[in-house]
Amino acid sequence: MKNTITLDKRLLSLIYTFFVIIFLYFIVPSSGGTIIWITFIGLLGFYYSLYIKSCVIFSSVFVCCLFIAFTKNFSFNLFIMCLIFISLIPFPYYINIKLKKIKTILSSKKNVLKNQYTSVFSEYQESIKLKKEYEYDMQRISKLYDLDDLLSNITLKKDYADLILDFFSQSYGVFGGAILEKVPSGWEKISVFGILQGNDLASFMELTSLVNNGTSSCYVIDNKEFSKQYFSVLYFPMFVENSILGCIFIVVKKDLESRYIKDGSIFVSHFSLGLKRINYFEEIKQKLRFDPLTGVLLKFYFLETVKIEIQKSKYFCILMLDLDNFKDINDKYGHLVGDKILAEISKIILSILGNNSLVGRYGGDEFIIFIPDLTEKETILIVNKINKSLNNKFFEENNEKFNITASIGVSYNSKSNLELNTIVNKADAALYKAKKNGKNTSVFYKEL
Repeated sequence: MKNTITLDKRLLSLIYTFFVIIFLYFIVPSSGGTIIWITFIGLLGFYYSLYIKSCVIFSSVFVCCLFIAFTKNFSFNLFIMCLIFISLIPFPYYINIKLKKIKTILSSKKNVLKNQYTSVFSEYQESIKLKKEYEYDMQRISKLYDLDDLLSNITLKKDYADLILDFFSQSYGVFGGAILEKVPSGWEKISVFGILQGNDLASFMELTSLVNNGTSSCYVIDNKEFSKQYFSVLYFPMFVENSILGCIFIVVKKDLESRYIKDGSIFVSHFSLGLKRINYFEEIKQKLRFDPLTGVLLKFYFLETVKIEIQKSKYFCILMLDLDNFKDINDKYGHLVGDKILAEISKIILSILGNNSLVGRYGGDEFIIFIPDLTEKETILIVNKINKSLNNKFFEENNEKFNITASIGVSYNSKSNLELNTIVNKADAALYKAKKNGKNTSVFYKEL
């Protein structure tokens, strides 16, 4: 572009020169304009030396020759004129050197200014980047604390884990996740989403070997099965008071590892405390629901649960079971032995009944049982099986063997519109009749 402009200036100058020569040729008389012509040629050479430095040499020598040719006698004036035109020769060279120095200085200053501008612009860009990262971090932290508020209202472990993974499923660059809980038997998968859904528990067990090795900080798992070319699996252990409660796995894009590791340092401790809170809550519910000695439901919770279950069943039965002569066992062998026998008998009863049945401790040595969706004949078989199992179970204490029998009262119902208290009272009346008939037997209410 610069060469084009320079060439245009040269051409323009040549055109101007051509017209000036034509003008002088017709205006200035040849007889009296010799000095004007000579001076004009000298100035032209000086001007064109801006483009071609050697022009000033040729023009000065040419002008001197013209002076000598048109001047018949050599004089002092001729000498001075020639000297003036010859003295013009160094000027373009001097100016060119000065221009180069000035250009060098300006170029140096330009580079300094350019570097300063680059540095300032780079700092500005970095400040913009830091600002965006700060704003992003604030948004992430805000979302995490909003999530923490939502989690604080949840009391079910599955719902708690689902909400955490739902948060990650909506985050950029996350392709899967899973939450595992540490249980006495090993590891239990609570919730999973994304590309980890197709993996079984054994696959996660391999990854959780990190926990067994005591890793308590975030870790990027190098596992060929899970860590594909563009994915990384991040492992976050959930520790509270040096006790491992569980762990979180998140599958993210490789270039987002650092971002989610940073987030993990914020949210995992909160999630861990939340999981601990739910565990405490479940322990309390367990104590409120189940009898600590026998492991069956407490009376209040049994009755409340059965009120709901009878609405779902077409027919069902309530059994009242009382151990025969159990007071004599307590008096003879002590209450600790009696407690051990109660726990063993509850296990026998639970092993006979199906998963849909409910067993509760109604009193000291009295149990109440709810069995849904069995015919009357099937109920009779269950009752006889309980009596037979208790008769065949022998206990040994102080080198003495003995067994415990039971009396059972049964209230069978094909309608669910009766009050539960009425149904229980019928079973209790049948139990009283069984006791009166000699114990170790069962009585259906309709037999009364």
